[in-house]
Amino acid sequence: MKRYALLALAAGLLVAAAPDDAKNDLKKLDGTWVLASGENDGKKISADTLKTGQLTIDGDKHTVKVGDTTYKGTHKLDPTAKPKTIDITDTEGPFKDKTVLGIYELDGDEFKICYAAPGKDRPKDFSAKEGTGYHCHVWKREKK
Repeated sequence: MKRYALLALAAGLLVAAAPDDAKNDLKKLDGTWVLASGENDGKKISADTLKTGQLTIDGDKHTVKVGDTTYKGTHKLDPTAKPKTIDITDTEGPFKDKTVLGIYELDGDEFKICYAAPGKDRPKDFSAKEGTGYHCHVWKREKK
């Protein structure tokens, strides 16, 4: 009986910690990021396109500019998942009013994200092989 009580307590603590973990990761993501590398459905992002990529995050809101295209929206993190998950809902841009499912890693000044097209299943790893329709990008914190 004690074993079950301890398991229930541990599960409750994990669930209670999730919002704080998400807040911590949101705080770490705040700021401006530049696109360092990426791949979309098996195709590397060109050097010219990389130069135009900028991501600005403020809490659960983001603005992404790549070339002449701008995406704005919100995101929700689950840092307790393995790998960590992100749900992105755009309010402006090509994916307006659509949600895309992704995974992310945050390591200091590097933010790695891999996501599926709207309506597709969440990626399980950081791979954007041809035919998957996945997009994987590496962002570096902008140096001031």
